[in-house]
Amino acid sequence: MDHILIVDEDSTFCKALAAEFNQFKERFQVSQATSEAGFHNLYEPYKFNLVILNPPLKGSRNGMTLLNEMMKISPYQVVIMIVQQADTKTHIDAIKCGAQLYLNKNEFQLKDIVQMAEVILTQSHLQRRVENYEPLDLTDMVIESEAMKEVQKRISLAAFDSHTTVLVRGETGTGKELVAKNIHYNSRWHKNGPFVTASLVGLNDATINSELFGHERGAFTGATEQHRGYFEEANGGTLFLDEIGELDLKAQAKLLRVLQERKIQRMGSIKEIPVDFQLITATNRDLEAMVKCGKFREELYYRLLVFEICIPPLRDRQEDIIPLAESCIGKLHTAARTPAAGFNPKTIEYLGRYNWPGNVRELLSVVEFAAINALAENADFIQPWHLPSRIVQQEVPTSVRSTPTMPSDFHQWLARAEIEMCANAIEGQKITQIKLADRLGYHDRYVFQRRLRKAFEIYPEAKDEFPDVAKLFR
Repeated sequence: MDHILIVDEDSTFCKALAAEFNQFKERFQVSQATSEAGFHNLYEPYKFNLVILNPPLKGSRNGMTLLNEMMKISPYQVVIMIVQQADTKTHIDAIKCGAQLYLNKNEFQLKDIVQMAEVILTQSHLQRRVENYEPLDLTDMVIESEAMKEVQKRISLAAFDSHTTVLVRGETGTGKELVAKNIHYNSRWHKNGPFVTASLVGLNDATINSELFGHERGAFTGATEQHRGYFEEANGGTLFLDEIGELDLKAQAKLLRVLQERKIQRMGSIKEIPVDFQLITATNRDLEAMVKCGKFREELYYRLLVFEICIPPLRDRQEDIIPLAESCIGKLHTAARTPAAGFNPKTIEYLGRYNWPGNVRELLSVVEFAAINALAENADFIQPWHLPSRIVQQEVPTSVRSTPTMPSDFHQWLARAEIEMCANAIEGQKITQIKLADRLGYHDRYVFQRRLRKAFEIYPEAKDEFPDVAKLFR
């Protein structure tokens, strides 16, 4: 329900407009004010979805005062100004100040004002959705393998005792940040607090202290204002420090002190600030070897190693590959980013036997790449040719036989490629010309027939090489 405040010293107009809105009681709840004092008694930030304002009011210093005050208190307040006599300067001033509409009261009927209010409110709701939109999370945890079920158990334990320090290990792309997010959002104590992510890669001596601890204005050249660091931002929530192995020895000593005392000092300040957060760190490096060669502090290592979660690489948990891919394509389809809602059986075969050196991150990138290709063809399923070449070329499918020597003539090569594409789409299934044409994105079946029959004429050897396709175009 949208809450509306009508502010106009003309009580008759207020009541009439309120009555018009009240015809839709399931949609609108209306309040009225006929003076500046009445407005201040009712108005609170974020209380009303829409304010319909007609200045000047009794007690108002000038016609724009209320609008200015309102926008200072609540910059995103949706306002329609309705005036008795419109003028260009006031119109421009009102829009500059933040009003969405500026109307002449005498030019519109009450029902027209209600309709315009509905449009403005709809746009406002959509704008809020855009502002609060988070990029599509394609990395929801999919758990089929026993290895990932064990990871899930350890996430639950870390979330239950949400003051313990957690070290997440795994190759690049295995989903270490996702594990940290799951710990945070299932935490008994910190799930309502912030989740702060910080990658330590690329932070040097000049920036790392400022980024972690924050600084006061004037703490160093260029520090023109106060800055809260990662530790302070994460207070009351969870701090995820990725690539902890990249931290230099001086910063390691300072991090150790924070973990021991749970207090920080901003650069340029002597004031200690208490902090409370669950620390989750992640690395793909061998910290034990770094400790032995003096590149990582032993005491910090044992502080971080209170509770360890190891994520196996995707190649060691093949049961998760296809469910992850299906989850990803399902989300892309639901978000209307691709018409494809699933995979061709041969595509699944290709995905299942690839080694995935980039782990889950690479798999999701491949599925998104294929989804874009499927969108270009308006295809209902991800076909093998939608995949990147490195996935498909790992070995030649047995069902698609190729001649030892490819055609040297360019037109024959194109003809063979078109027939081979049909063979990949059929993959031994019983299918009609119409369904095959639709699957390949041909909207005119007769054009498709002519193209394929012409292709067999140009390259007749394809009848023996691709018998399944040849049967359809005798």
